[in-house]
Amino acid sequence: MTKMMSLSARREMILGVNNSYGRASKSEKTKILDGFVAATGYERKYATLLLSKKIQLPPHERKRKRPGTQI
Repeated sequence: MTKMMSLSARREMILGVNNSYGRASKSEKTKILDGFVAATGYERKYATLLLSKKIQLPPHERKRKRPGTQI
């Protein structure tokens, strides 16, 4: 049985690995990517997209305002 990482843990890992992945050589990127895919369970292509681009992750929690009730 495979244990899944929480979303917040995956987000932290993306932010932590993103800088080192960008500066790594091709062979180092392969090793980093292998470990990242094994830890997160993401598909390899999606993982390269997350790690190669300078992206800002959307906030985890949605905050929506509900209109107040008027009597």
